[in-house]
Amino acid sequence: MEQITLISLDELVPSWINVRQHVDQERVRALAEDIAIRGLINPLIVRKEGDKYGVICGRMRLEAIRLLRREKPEAFERFFAQGVPCVVKELDDLEALELSLSENLRQNTLTPEEVGQGLARLAEYGLTEEEISTRLLLDIAMVRRALTIYRRVSAMSNLVASSRPGRPPVKSGTKKSISRSGVTSLLSVLEKKEKRGEIRPEEKQRVLEVVKNVAQTKPLSTSELEIVAKKIETFPEIVKDTSKLREVIEQVVQMDTVSRVIALRRDIARDVEQYAEQRQITFDEAVNQLLEEALKNLRRKQKS
Repeated sequence: MEQITLISLDELVPSWINVRQHVDQERVRALAEDIAIRGLINPLIVRKEGDKYGVICGRMRLEAIRLLRREKPEAFERFFAQGVPCVVKELDDLEALELSLSENLRQNTLTPEEVGQGLARLAEYGLTEEEISTRLLLDIAMVRRALTIYRRVSAMSNLVASSRPGRPPVKSGTKKSISRSGVTSLLSVLEKKEKRGEIRPEEKQRVLEVVKNVAQTKPLSTSELEIVAKKIETFPEIVKDTSKLREVIEQVVQMDTVSRVIALRRDIARDVEQYAEQRQITFDEAVNQLLEEALKNLRRKQKS
């Protein structure tokens, strides 16, 4: 058993070496609700950084505890009055980066961009692709694909916005109007489709060109590009027609969507999948159509 140290919340900060950059606020809130009931099941892993303790593993837990202190002080006092349970480790930067990446990969909670950037940072420390694969217990093909995608996105830095949630802001004189994380997700799907022979290299390039063109006048957010990626994953034939592809992307922008993480009953999910297949639409589109129809019926009943 590793020794648990109780550390004041004010002494805890996200480590600069932590691979998690985007924190989903809905997941943080759900985690805070769970901690308010059960307490903290797994301690944070930290190291000393200056006069604070940098959180190497547990960024989401840290944000959830902070939220708990703000919104449910009685629960915070019940569980953390004496401090937050932590395991303090002496780690150099490479060890800390490897540990942060390893834990988050096991939890499968990182964005494709965060995975690619984390692996690229390991490569900057001199690790080969084979060494990264061995040390993180990852398939070598996955390592190469993630590094390739991240480097291609980085090469588009003149058009890609800094990684952040939401739609990139439109500012005078700037071309950075495409979400970096969204482009990473899109490239991930395109690379897989190309590898399977479902799309050709020139078709993959066509998608990126159309995305760039649309983004000149309509900034593309992470969620919008993820929807485009899902459409291409479900209906790869749309990449063959430039005008159709542009139409699909513009329709996604006009939808004004928001992301929500929900848990569906297995039988309901199965029925939605069948509905989507019958109408040749994505799962997300099927959910929206069914909810829209259900809400219309509900409003009719309320008026009658």
